[in-house]
Amino acid sequence: MMRYLKILLIRHALSIGNLQGRMEGQMEGAAATGLSPTGRQQAEQLSQTLIEAGSSSLPTHLYSSPLLRAAQTTAVLLTHLQHINHPVQHYLAHDLREVHPGIFQGLTWAEAQIRYPELCGQLLSSLTWQPVPEAESLAATRARASAWVKHILQTHRGGETIWAVSHGGILQQIISVMLGCDRTWKMPIDHTAIFEFWLAATPPSTAQPASWQPLANDQFNPEYWHIRRFNDCSHLHQR
Repeated sequence: MMRYLKILLIRHALSIGNLQGRMEGQMEGAAATGLSPTGRQQAEQLSQTLIEAGSSSLPTHLYSSPLLRAAQTTAVLLTHLQHINHPVQHYLAHDLREVHPGIFQGLTWAEAQIRYPELCGQLLSSLTWQPVPEAESLAATRARASAWVKHILQTHRGGETIWAVSHGGILQQIISVMLGCDRTWKMPIDHTAIFEFWLAATPPSTAQPASWQPLANDQFNPEYWHIRRFNDCSHLHQR
């Protein structure tokens, strides 16, 4: 029987900064905002739904961004797992941090337009990427996403379940890497949305270990690669 590596990518719950429309990026310390009351409720609903899904969906490993809004979402998940005495290995992953918006960090768009009217005008007038001073480049963001996916595939094996709590901007890149795309697709990624992927390793031979790299035409065989959930927020509407 095929043993799949299950990967659940999860966006953090609604933060105070999200409510204010702030470009939070990688804000830390006193500047960082935690979850709003609605966000805490979302994290509870997410946790209850994931726990109720049964043991086959529970994580063997949990990765999370260290940024406050993701850390607080993760804390709720860990509390629910502790309540059912489910052991899980938890790792802070800096590659799961949000994209850094440079000089826009901490500002609302209205504030950015007042401070940097010329740059904001350029961003609004063209689809061509305009570098924001001090911001993380698109290439660097994609490289970070690729590095995290590569780490997961090199570290884990079929039969394990990974939960990863991260942010909308970097998740766009990670999902595009997971799908094997040569570009990054814009997609809806709502708060506490779940993206679930199952990957099957090619069977080991006597000479080679199991591999996540497809053999021959296996890359075109959908039995190896499953998308089980995509921007799934149904848990927010069940209670």
